[in-house]
Amino acid sequence: RQSSGSSGINAEYGCVMHVIIVPGTHHPIKKKSRWHNKIYWNLVLISAVFGLLTIYFIVIINGAEQQTALHSHNEDVIIVNWEGSNEDSLDISQKNIRIIPPDDTKTAVNDSLSQNENEGSRRNEEPIRQVQQEAVNDSEQAVGLGEVKHDGQENIVRDGSLPDTGSDGEFAELSPQWPLPAASDDPHLYRIPGEDVVTSISPKILNRRMNSVRESMRTSWARYKSCAWGSDKLHTDACHGSTWFGLGLTIIDSLDTMFLMGMKKELAEADKFIRNINYKTGANNVNIFEITIRVLGAFLTMFNFTHEDIYLAKAVELGDILIDSGAFETSSGVPLSDIDLSTGKSHRPTCPGCSRHSSLSEVTTLQLEFNELTRLTKNNKYKAASDRAMWTIINSLPNDHLPKIYVDVKSGKTSGTLTLGARGDSYYEYLLKQWIQTGAQRFQDEYNAAIQSIKDKLVYSSRRGLTYIAEITESGKVNHKMDHLVCFLPGSLALGTLHGCPSWHLDLGEEIIRTCLEMYHTKSGLAPEIIKFDSTSRLYISRPDEFSLLRPETVESLFILWRVTRKPKYQAWAWDIFSSIERSAKTPNGYSSMNRINNDSPIRKGDMESFFLAETLKYLYLINAPDDIIPLQRYVFNTEAHPFPIKPSDFTA
Repeated sequence: RQSSGSSGINAEYGCVMHVIIVPGTHHPIKKKSRWHNKIYWNLVLISAVFGLLTIYFIVIINGAEQQTALHSHNEDVIIVNWEGSNEDSLDISQKNIRIIPPDDTKTAVNDSLSQNENEGSRRNEEPIRQVQQEAVNDSEQAVGLGEVKHDGQENIVRDGSLPDTGSDGEFAELSPQWPLPAASDDPHLYRIPGEDVVTSISPKILNRRMNSVRESMRTSWARYKSCAWGSDKLHTDACHGSTWFGLGLTIIDSLDTMFLMGMKKELAEADKFIRNINYKTGANNVNIFEITIRVLGAFLTMFNFTHEDIYLAKAVELGDILIDSGAFETSSGVPLSDIDLSTGKSHRPTCPGCSRHSSLSEVTTLQLEFNELTRLTKNNKYKAASDRAMWTIINSLPNDHLPKIYVDVKSGKTSGTLTLGARGDSYYEYLLKQWIQTGAQRFQDEYNAAIQSIKDKLVYSSRRGLTYIAEITESGKVNHKMDHLVCFLPGSLALGTLHGCPSWHLDLGEEIIRTCLEMYHTKSGLAPEIIKFDSTSRLYISRPDEFSLLRPETVESLFILWRVTRKPKYQAWAWDIFSSIERSAKTPNGYSSMNRINNDSPIRKGDMESFFLAETLKYLYLINAPDDIIPLQRYVFNTEAHPFPIKPSDFTA
């Protein structure tokens, strides 16, 4: 950087000017031999090359020092000095932007460089993250988000033993550097510098994200309409639909998502279909739980949003079919699992290998919907039927208040594995939400007792600080595995604290959500169906579990955690997940569930589940929306993300 006869530095811009003297009319030179001329021109050429290289390297060095910018080939990161930066002028469409206070910039650059060297590349591309300057205590409120308007939205109120880890073919590790160091000493992918001093993400960026999610919803709807209209779900690879209920499930399940997003044209298309639904033409093996949470729940929500009689009429018609099917007429009141819509008769599962028992989560996840139907119709038969099933389970609980996943419909007693994953999850969710919905104190008491036992018996921590919920087999053996389904729990824990549950519930939820986010540390950025921990507490994925259905549980919890804690890091992490879905699951015909998600080239499964539209995209939208759109103090979501109003005075506690 020192000045010389042939070069100088512009102090203002930090650029190098390399001056080369060449022959000309004003600089006469004695004629020399051809040999001398060759030497002369070679020296000129060498000097020119040296000058260009000098300019290149000095610009790079000065750019890093004076603009404080770091480009990472692994993470595509830009770290920007806060002073003089205008976040709204930054091109954030392809970059992971961290806005960091001036004093922290050098540390952040060094941390990022160290992270790249130690961790290697986890993703092909990093989505957006922003950290602003002003530090706040956890108890302080975030900066207000302002108003974001959309058409039609202004008035919305809103099993087995641990594997031999030496077998290379048995599992896929999430990252070459797993297990990760503990969060306290390593700012890995989801522990960015300054994450706990975030104050806000600008309304303009939030609005842009909402628009992006809405466009994904429009794309999903358009592809479903062109390939699978009237079918229950879309197969993206073949561009055709498949039947499960025989009712056009994707259309029904998507209704309130489109309403919240102001998609009037698409709602009008759906309305014509809804008016012609005939339940008697439905399938002969329909799960009562599934049709309740998806269809009945959607119609109830749409009636509350629009007050259009067609939605309540369809809800009442379906409710009567379920009650009159005989499903609840068992000696215990615990309903049978399935119904033949064509005959209106209920029955046990008929699928090969299916248990003859009902599932815990299925028989205890009807209550919000039946309660709401009773509230709207003033007919207590719906609530009475679902209540009987719920109280049968509660009154048969062991001392730890933790039921197993299979329920005998004759006695109401449970057996099998103790888990918060498949077949067990939403029992705990609906304990809490029935209390919120109806005000019945015993539900809160049972919920608090269950969470305490979960903490005492099922909460484990890996050697690297990941908190997870294990399972216990009927023989008492602990299985160190956790379904992605369990990721509903952080949201429920946070929601409970909002309504008066102990504050340590929220602390536990914020620990578990980190483990849920670790599930997304795959090459595709998508989470597997199940993660496991080996005998050394290392997290891994078994090959059979290395697929993603684009489930909603993690983004659901992120949404609730954001609303409860006001920590915008939860918004940023949700955007990470959305960006990974866009990058890895989007196809010409919609969004596909994926196999081999930790491969460089994941394989499409081809199904676009209705819950992707009903739940995943809805929560991704709402986490960026103003809080007065479905406020959690006034609405409670059913397990399919259909919100019901909280009106405990309408129920007898």
